[in-house]
Amino acid sequence: MEGNREKVIDVNLDNGLHINVIGVEDLIIHRLESAVVSHPKNPDWTDDYHWAQRMFQIHQNDPEIMDLDYLLNAANKAQVNDIIKNWLKP
Repeated sequence: MEGNREKVIDVNLDNGLHINVIGVEDLIIHRLESAVVSHPKNPDWTDDYHWAQRMFQIHQNDPEIMDLDYLLNAANKAQVNDIIKNWLKP
C-alpha cells in the first residue's frame, strides 16, 4: 500500500466488511502525480488534477481529515508542491 500507514483510514461498509483507504493527503498527491505525468505542461487539463483539487477544497479546512503540513511535505517530495501552493493563494 502506498502512502503513510499512519494516515490510513479504516472504512466500515454497510455489509459489515471494512476496507483500508490511504489518507486524503496521499490521494491528492497520487492524483497530482498522475496529472503531471499525463500532461507535464498542463496538468490542469486532466481529470486527475480536478479530482485532487476537489478533494483539497473539500477537506482543506478540516484538520481532523487533512494534515496540511503533511500534505505540503509530501507534495514537496513528489515535486507537485507548486500546484498546492497555488491552491492556497487567496
